[in-house]
Amino acid sequence: LILLDSLLQEMAYALYRGTRLGLALQEALGELEEYEQISPSVKSAVLRKFDETMCDKLENEVESRLTIRAERLWSFRFCDSVWQLLLKNVEFLSNTGHLVASVEGKVKIVACDARKLDDKR
Repeated sequence: LILLDSLLQEMAYALYRGTRLGLALQEALGELEEYEQISPSVKSAVLRKFDETMCDKLENEVESRLTIRAERLWSFRFCDSVWQLLLKNVEFLSNTGHLVASVEGKVKIVACDARKLDDKR
């Protein structure tokens, strides 16, 4: 059970690896590993630190909140304290109501219960 909790925590943190920043980091680390400039263990350590840091910074340093407005909710799922939402034609609005971003097409949002992550840290 402890191993499963640890695995779920790692998976929750690893969500940030799918961002543009996370993908760029993985690509750069992959190249360094390919040219034997870093070891696989260093690559893993850097990615774990990235996961932890992204979670911490978003939790403690981002004060803004967004309102998400979509033309359609395609699907939603809640499993193991993780929400997955698939939306169509999405607008992200600031807390003052100003449009921050607009995305035509599908947007996938994955959200974890931060209280569950805090319990496991």
